[in-house]
Amino acid sequence: MKTRLLTAVFGIPLIIFLLVKRGWLAELFIVLLAVIALYEYYGALKKANYNVFPWGAYLAAVAMWPLSRFMGVLDPLLLSLTAMLLTLTGVLVGKKPSFPDAAASIYPIFTSLMPMSMFMMMLNAVYGLVPGIALITMSFGIAYGCDAAAYFGGRLFGRHKLCPSVSPKKTVEGAVFGVGGSILVALCVRLFFVRLLSQPMPGIPATILLGLLGSVAGQVGDLTASLLKRYCGIKDYGNVFPGHGGVMDRFDSNIFVLIVLYCYTLVLR
Repeated sequence: MKTRLLTAVFGIPLIIFLLVKRGWLAELFIVLLAVIALYEYYGALKKANYNVFPWGAYLAAVAMWPLSRFMGVLDPLLLSLTAMLLTLTGVLVGKKPSFPDAAASIYPIFTSLMPMSMFMMMLNAVYGLVPGIALITMSFGIAYGCDAAAYFGGRLFGRHKLCPSVSPKKTVEGAVFGVGGSILVALCVRLFFVRLLSQPMPGIPATILLGLLGSVAGQVGDLTASLLKRYCGIKDYGNVFPGHGGVMDRFDSNIFVLIVLYCYTLVLR
């Protein structure tokens, strides 16, 4: 617990600083997170005896920065499809290509690379009048609000197991509290940006809907990451964050929430 707290004390201010500062340093930080997340995913799959081809995803992750910074043409879907094409090509020209290896090689692209590229895309963009950084902040708030509310709600009122074969401690009651926590934090983030920073934000009904959908997506992301860990026989994806595990242990729910918020930006265009 002490290690977890120390990591949070130093890690959270760093992330807040980078998000506020933005610019090239924050973009490179996102690239670093994406590369580490991919490395953790492919490392776990290798332990499950998959012959994965990771280099297409790595190349696409590194390309995010010049595409965004110098060319302004970063498109998450196009980037992911390109990475998928390179990855499938790499698998097919291997010594013993197989469908399971191809599927395993593609999985991290759409559950790690694509959300991270959405993160990069939203960082310096404005959608309608809503700044992307405000939506990123809301996505983090939804994810962590869900985690906290689900934990305490499950501890106090949990009776019915949510998905015992994947995560034995999670309960239906905790999941419901998680939805409520996400909506509450999303509304608080909206209030902060509107009242204190005078920034345009989604309306209250849209914020409630984003909190609801983001909470569901985040919990699905968390359970999916746990499912893969159990299948691969590992406890954590890595040890980048002492006491918390790897990037995918810490951001497994966040990146799924980011997908929801990014999809919302398509409505604002």
